[in-house]
Amino acid sequence: MKQKTLWFLILILLLSPLMLTAQEDPLPPGLYARFLSPSGALLYRLDYEQLPRTVSNFVALAEGKMKIADSEGPYYTNQKIYREVQGYALFLGDPDTPVDYTIPREKGSVLSSGTPGSLVMVSRQNEDQGSQIMIMINGDPFLDQKYTTFGQLITGEKTLSKLKRGDIINSVEIIRIGSKAESFSPDDTVVRDMIMQARIESRQAFADEYPEVALLLDQLGDGVEESETGIFFKIINEGKGGKPRPGNTVRMHYSGRLLSGEEFDNSYMRGEPFQFVIGRDGVIPGWIETALSMQAGEKRTIILPPALAYGEKGYGPIPPGSWLIFDIELIDFQ
Repeated sequence: MKQKTLWFLILILLLSPLMLTAQEDPLPPGLYARFLSPSGALLYRLDYEQLPRTVSNFVALAEGKMKIADSEGPYYTNQKIYREVQGYALFLGDPDTPVDYTIPREKGSVLSSGTPGSLVMVSRQNEDQGSQIMIMINGDPFLDQKYTTFGQLITGEKTLSKLKRGDIINSVEIIRIGSKAESFSPDDTVVRDMIMQARIESRQAFADEYPEVALLLDQLGDGVEESETGIFFKIINEGKGGKPRPGNTVRMHYSGRLLSGEEFDNSYMRGEPFQFVIGRDGVIPGWIETALSMQAGEKRTIILPPALAYGEKGYGPIPPGSWLIFDIELIDFQ
């Protein structure tokens, strides 16, 4: 009997460190996400108070409350890490079954992408991709300028160091601590309403600041897009001749006018297209960006903000601080 008791005490002593490490410290009130993988767990604090729209979308996806074509149940369950930039970031959010929406980027987060392990939305043109996220490995504060950081790693540094492309995330569990977090339960309707309201507010704020530009955008109708730098454009005729690159010589026809409608230049009237070498000749930034994004044979209408045109100094008949409208055609390049 004494021998059995001795072995039992030895077993308890051997297992006690494991029992202690398995226990987590009590979490303070807040909203958390636990990523489970064969390599271990990652525990995140989510910034749901400063970024309600972004976090609502993530939580609704993680809990299977978003209505997505070709996808049922919790969105991130049993997903592979589909991309890895070694030593920089891991990417999650199946690119083969993306969601059918993007999210206007929220600002005001107290978190930073410069923190190792942070959760960051994949973004493009001031819109967060609905389901694709980055898990930062070493952190990069530069991303704070264009990307939304919505989660901070609390525990799981060793697990993070083991994860790589192709690894499975078994599940993402949302943990609510405190009455405020417990009442945070977004679904498809809530998320889509928040996105729609954000777009309405954004359009109204822009119209208040730039009423003439807003009126012109309304006149252009459907199909107007906005580049990441703030160029509005509408493709009138598609092109099929490929896109030029820096160093190519491009030939473009155009007509340019002010918001008042006053025309200040027209290559069609001169009977000769404008020709320049991308990256070598002195051309306004908005023209360079536009040329690089067009296909030969394409026609589009573009609206350039002052910073991508002639800025606060103006030029010739163009007053300082002018928005410019161009009807532009990429004839060819070589």
